[in-house]
Amino acid sequence: MTELLLSSAFANSAGVGAVSASLAPIAGKCRAFIGIRNGSTTAQALAALLRLGVQLYGVDTATRSRIFHPKLYLATSVARARAIIGSANLTHPGLFNNIEAGADIDLDLGEQADRDFVEGFLNGFRHLVANFPEHCFPITSGRQIIELMRQGLLEDERNPKTDIALGAGKQGAKTSKASIALPFTAPPKNKRARKPRPPRTGPSAPVSAPSPYGQLVWLKPSLPKSDLQLNAGHAPGVLRLTQAQYEVNGQRIDQTTYFRNEVFAHLPWTFNRTADKETTVAPVSLVIAGVYVGDFDLPLSHKAAWESGQGNYTTALHWEDATDHIKKPGLVGRTLRLYEPANPRSRFILEID
Repeated sequence: MTELLLSSAFANSAGVGAVSASLAPIAGKCRAFIGIRNGSTTAQALAALLRLGVQLYGVDTATRSRIFHPKLYLATSVARARAIIGSANLTHPGLFNNIEAGADIDLDLGEQADRDFVEGFLNGFRHLVANFPEHCFPITSGRQIIELMRQGLLEDERNPKTDIALGAGKQGAKTSKASIALPFTAPPKNKRARKPRPPRTGPSAPVSAPSPYGQLVWLKPSLPKSDLQLNAGHAPGVLRLTQAQYEVNGQRIDQTTYFRNEVFAHLPWTFNRTADKETTVAPVSLVIAGVYVGDFDLPLSHKAAWESGQGNYTTALHWEDATDHIKKPGLVGRTLRLYEPANPRSRFILEID
């Protein structure tokens, strides 16, 4: 192989990690073009590519209404070439879990048609570099990556936001369907995402992989500031488990009993006579903007009197140790989904898209 051209709209560190063992021996022959300013590509992904030694380019269209979107792996030698062209980004979901389409094409450069096919792609990227230097530019240092992150052109896996190019538009809010029965590969256990710079002495604390997703049991669209602890003054500290017009088998749930008697019924509840309420702890994996941020044991409270004859909520989940992850203005108006454990050893999944 004389050259590898890698192009992806989005990239994260887990995606780069999945190909790094294969990429490392040939990194000096690789040019990687990665889209930025798209709410998805992370600083950690670009730092990982840079550490491998690839020639890295960021592609910034300077508008959120038009993004750099090609996904291509094109390897060439003197006589042959191989192109993998498809929909999958250089992310862990794109490489393992999404439903994607692609073509793996072997090409004979002795054939004019195949040679033209390869040159068409190569010339396109050459044109991009030569004619749009402000928008397609080399990334050569960790300091530059940090500056792009500071400008908001790259995401930080330590502090995920939800202004992403995935899942745009209104979601179908009401369904009793189970999740599609396809294999799910959890991202590898990894150290906590860190600021992309030369590693400091000593390892970071590891985080475990997220639990597999079980059945969707609740959905709350248009998250308000109060649920995200962003109200001025006193923050309630809880996620209110309201009806949110959620339906199961075509019927709207009764929020005064649904969470205590169905969703969390199997947890060991304790009654506090003085406070006239029940409490327990829910094991939860938290996923924000497609990024797994950790496991938390979050208290639950249930008090029938909170209903007050007005159909109010009676069950609340206390954010506690997860507060710093959800207390983000960028999450206001997003959708929260709650999934039950996929098996007895799994955790609930709370996902904010």
